[in-house]
Amino acid sequence: MVADIGGTNARFALSGPDQALSHVVSLSCRDYADISEAISTYLQTLDPQQAAQPRGIFLAVAAATDQDEIKLTNNQWQFSQQALAQTLGMPVTAINDFTAQAWCLPSLSASDVKWLQQYSPHDLVWTRGNRSIAGPGTGFGAATMTLNGEVLESEPGQCAFAPLTPRQLAMVVHLWDSYPRVTVDYLLSGPGLSNIYSAIVMLNTGKPAEDLVAADIAMAARHGDELARQSLDEFSRMLGAVCGDIALSMGSLGGFFLTGAMLQKLDELFNAELFLAAFTDKGSFSDWCRRVPIAIMTMTDPGLRGCAVFSQR
Repeated sequence: MVADIGGTNARFALSGPDQALSHVVSLSCRDYADISEAISTYLQTLDPQQAAQPRGIFLAVAAATDQDEIKLTNNQWQFSQQALAQTLGMPVTAINDFTAQAWCLPSLSASDVKWLQQYSPHDLVWTRGNRSIAGPGTGFGAATMTLNGEVLESEPGQCAFAPLTPRQLAMVVHLWDSYPRVTVDYLLSGPGLSNIYSAIVMLNTGKPAEDLVAADIAMAARHGDELARQSLDEFSRMLGAVCGDIALSMGSLGGFFLTGAMLQKLDELFNAELFLAAFTDKGSFSDWCRRVPIAIMTMTDPGLRGCAVFSQR
C-alpha cells in the first residue's frame, strides 16, 4: 500500500512490482482522528476478491521523516512508524512527500509536463544538472534529485521569506502582526494566498479584508475583483522568486518542475509571465536561470507514483 498524506487530503493506492497504481482512494484528513483510522478505513474498502491485502505500507508525508516519530507540518496527525506497524501488523516506512515526488523525475514523458521555459527541444533527456520539484498546497515543499539519482530532502517552506520589492516588504510588515517569523509557507500555499490577499486589501484600503480562502479569492478574481487579481499576481511573482532561489541553491539545470493541485485549480490565474520574470531575476546569474527548463507537472498523483517507485527499491 502506498499513500500520499498532506495537510488536507490522504490519498491511498495499491502498487506491485510494476509500480502501477490500483484501487486509488482519496480521504479528507479532517474526517479521521489519526492516520491509523484513515488507513484502516482504506483497507476496509478493499474487496478480497479483487485486491490482495498489502504486505507493507509506504507513506509519503508532509513532514520531516528522519526520526521514528512523525508530526505532520500542516495537519494534527502525529504517529510513530514502529507503533503504527505494530497496530497494522505490517512494516511501515515514511518518506517526505516531495521526496516521493522526486522519484518520478527520471521517468517523465512529454505528456507529463507543460513547458513554461525550455532550454532545448530535448529537455526531458536528462543529461545536465540536478532536477528539482516544488509546489504550493496546504504548505510549500520541494525536493531535488541529483543527476546520479540521489534525492536531497529539504524543507524550504520553513525558510524565511525574503521580500524583493517595497510592496512585498510592506506585506511582510503587515503579516508580522500575526507571524513573528514570516516563512515561505505563510505566503506560498492555500492559506498563504489568503495572507497575501489580507495584506493587499489592508495596504490598498486601510481596512481589514474579508476572511476568504484560496478558492474564494480565485473566484473573486475571475469575477473581476482587482485586489483578488493583484493577490494572485503577487503569489505568482513570489513563487517565481522562491523557486529561482531553490534552483540556484540546488543547481537545477536538469529542470525545475512545479506540482500540486493548487496550481492546476488556479489554471489561467497563475501568471506564468510574472513567475518566469521573478525566477530569472537573479542579477549576474539571470542568464544561468534562463537555461533552467521549467515545467508544470500534469501527471496525476505524482506523490503516489513516486512512493510506488520508492517502494520497489
